[in-house]
Amino acid sequence: MQYRQIVIPVIVMAAAFAGYVAGYATKPTPQQVLTGHFDDFSMVPSAAAQENKPENKAEVLPFGYNSPRQPALAPDAPLTAYWNIDDIRKAHGELAEKAAKLIAQAGSGGSQSIGGGPVHIQTRNFSMFMLYRMHREQPVPSLTKVNSVWDDAEMHAGAYDFYVITGGTGEMIVGGKIANRQNLVDKDGPVPGEYRGQPIIGGQTFRVKAGDWLLIPPDTPHQPKPDAGGFSYFIMKINVGIYPWSLVR
Repeated sequence: MQYRQIVIPVIVMAAAFAGYVAGYATKPTPQQVLTGHFDDFSMVPSAAAQENKPENKAEVLPFGYNSPRQPALAPDAPLTAYWNIDDIRKAHGELAEKAAKLIAQAGSGGSQSIGGGPVHIQTRNFSMFMLYRMHREQPVPSLTKVNSVWDDAEMHAGAYDFYVITGGTGEMIVGGKIANRQNLVDKDGPVPGEYRGQPIIGGQTFRVKAGDWLLIPPDTPHQPKPDAGGFSYFIMKINVGIYPWSLVR
């Protein structure tokens, strides 16, 4: 009897302990919780969640937009700029005068274009400047060695050309195909994606004057044909996205 009184409690306690051990062993192991969000198809660590605390919501927007850990959207953005139309007209006159002196010099006059004026901006996404195209009475060798009174046609693989005519009149031939098409060659050799040559075959002719706008898509031939007195224009070159600026002319 005394033996039974001792053994039974021990068995009960042993069974209880075994049940506890078995229950703990079968209990699901707690898993590490990963917090964050998807950004550009990669998991952003939980540190990103700290940026979205209520006190930071004024600075950080959803999807990590404007996050201090992300690169600036426009790191090379220019300052606000304003150009008075009177200054633009004055620049046209100065460029026309410069071209008249150049074309009168012996052995000159074959320049593709003359730059100047108050507009000079270059960023990762676009560039802005002024150019002048002269009118010639006598043919000269072009960049591609064609004897002509006109500058060579151009074609750019990596940029849109947006023209605003700022003075003078003439024609712009756009589209079609460039006969005698060649890669532009500069001091470093052929420039990929930049083509020159003439004439344009099968293009569309636009009569242009001061105030006219013209948008030329990438890979589209275009050739200026200025009237007597030439014409000038503001041009914005808009990068197609990731095209290297070192290849844009």
